[in-house]
Amino acid sequence: MDLLAGTLLAAIATIAVLTLPGLPLAIALRMRGLVLCAVLPVLSLAVIALSAEIGHELRADWSLLVPLALGILLAGIVLGARELHRRRAGHRPRHLGAAGSPAPPVLPTGREGLRAALVPVAGLLLGGGNLLVLQLRRMGSVDAVSQTFDNVFHLSAVRHVMRLHDASVGVVGGMTRLPGESGYYPALWHQAASLVAQLSGQDVALASNVLMLAAGCVVWPLGMMALVGSATSGGRAAVGLAGALAGISGAFPLELMSWGLLLPYLLSIVLLPTLLLGAAHLLALSPAARRPDPAQLAAILIASLLAVTLAHPQGSLAAILLGLPMALVAVGLRVRSLRRGDTDSPAGLAATAGLALLALAAGLVGWSIARPSRGASSWDPTARPGEAVRQVLSLAPNSSQAFLPLALILLAAVLAVALRSRSRWLLAPWLAAAGADVLIRSLPEGDLRYLLTGPFYSDNHRVSALTVLLAVPLLAVGLEAIGRELRDRAAARGAAPSVLTAIAVLGVLVAPLVLAVSWASPATGQAERGALPQWQGQQLLSQDERALLAEVPGIVPPDAVVATNPWNGGSLVYALADREVTSLYMTEEVPRDTKLLHDRLDEARHDPRVCDAMHEEGVEYALDFGPEELWDRRDTMSGMKDLSSSGVGVVVAQEGDAKLLRLLPCRGTDGSMSS
Repeated sequence: MDLLAGTLLAAIATIAVLTLPGLPLAIALRMRGLVLCAVLPVLSLAVIALSAEIGHELRADWSLLVPLALGILLAGIVLGARELHRRRAGHRPRHLGAAGSPAPPVLPTGREGLRAALVPVAGLLLGGGNLLVLQLRRMGSVDAVSQTFDNVFHLSAVRHVMRLHDASVGVVGGMTRLPGESGYYPALWHQAASLVAQLSGQDVALASNVLMLAAGCVVWPLGMMALVGSATSGGRAAVGLAGALAGISGAFPLELMSWGLLLPYLLSIVLLPTLLLGAAHLLALSPAARRPDPAQLAAILIASLLAVTLAHPQGSLAAILLGLPMALVAVGLRVRSLRRGDTDSPAGLAATAGLALLALAAGLVGWSIARPSRGASSWDPTARPGEAVRQVLSLAPNSSQAFLPLALILLAAVLAVALRSRSRWLLAPWLAAAGADVLIRSLPEGDLRYLLTGPFYSDNHRVSALTVLLAVPLLAVGLEAIGRELRDRAAARGAAPSVLTAIAVLGVLVAPLVLAVSWASPATGQAERGALPQWQGQQLLSQDERALLAEVPGIVPPDAVVATNPWNGGSLVYALADREVTSLYMTEEVPRDTKLLHDRLDEARHDPRVCDAMHEEGVEYALDFGPEELWDRRDTMSGMKDLSSSGVGVVVAQEGDAKLLRLLPCRGTDGSMSS
């Protein structure tokens, strides 16, 4: 099957995975329009995460049927609860419309419906298309293998789930532990990717890449648009701008689609806008007319919190970092409303203050308990304070040059939101994210830096994503406010219709103009040059090695074990060719016999103990990918070098310098020959 057909199948499977498990629940909740489009992947992923654990307990083989069954069951519970509530209360639940506002049972049709959908669709196509083009340029090919340390784990974990037919977090967490041991690892990415690969029948790398592109280029812009359309006072233009500007910064999502490769964290932050949307409604920061009914809001909050946290726990810490300022703003607005004698009540203030205290307590606990070790939070600062401020204002990725024009546009939007918008609450979480971003880029190594930034490994790549998350809505709402102000002033002065038309046309061109500014940014070029080796380099897996792995299924029996070195990419035979290996990952814990093979496999013909270990582990083949390894290491596993010249095996397939060997029989400690 050619790459185009395989990509199409993987794309169809990705759409199914991101929509079908949550669709029954969304229908039961009567969600519609843009909010439905944004929340549906969140609902689906939350259902997938829960069903993986339920399926594990029930010993059900992992497939899309498991989350589908749970989604239908949850939808039935919601429908039953709604019907019971309707009979008791005697009213029909209202719907959540295209921008979050109450909508009639029938969606707009004809020209009205077309106009309502045109701007969001244009925004999604512009923003998502921009991201897709930029990321594919970095990758070189949609089926490329990321040449990064973490990617070895992620691809192997997807295959691990498929081989064991079990997607529990304990199964994924136990993959790199000793046999029989389990552990926790945030597995939502691997659960979803395994379903895409299983459903499409495609290579694990292709399935994972298509899911990554869907998350960054579709789910992310949709979340931005829903956040602006449902939780702010922004109009239709702001919604379109939020989608169009979703790719304005290389710091997110592009940076996390190359650097790392931080796929679980990427997924967590991609889903975070819907959690902020729900928080804005819960705290009454959003326009009253756009708020969902209690059942819809509860579903949005619960599903978003589950999906964000189970994708990566740091996503929940990010939610606290951004949610606490929102809660404090909500408390301040409640206090002001009470002082003015408005309709607010002391009970409302108490409830909001309670939420703020809960967020503060969760933050304190999370910052102390969920913080990685000091050694794991050792990323050095990359800029002086002044330069860090300029980088953050221009949305520049880590260690890249600031770009004054984009910083000025963002500051103008911030000022417009502060002076001409009813969504000033956006400023509080943006200031929190920007402040953390400046600190993590510039704060010297020490106790204070670890205290403030340790929960994110003191890693700027993770925190700068949060700055972008709030900057995009600020730009969208602020630029719309500026355009509205220009239009109103021109109309008040009796401007001719042609002038007003010109202003409207300028508004249509705002997104392309701002995108052009982002493309012209030095940071964009720097980030792309840094990302190219991470995708198109050969430090982990060369083209010859990838070609050899494609031949493995036709040579190595399904039950055979291949001796591999994960540092030189050999262990990817597990993910890409579905063959068992001696070592899956660089930091994997391995049994004593496996460790002996890694250190002395080249002596198997002469050392009976090594021969015994080879027989005990069932090792029949080995991959020789040469001495060069990731991070400029060499010969990490001393027994795996020069296998073809050691006499321990015979070459059965070769591409360039990459060799697959069938190990020859050897004599064990009992004197018998073993193969």
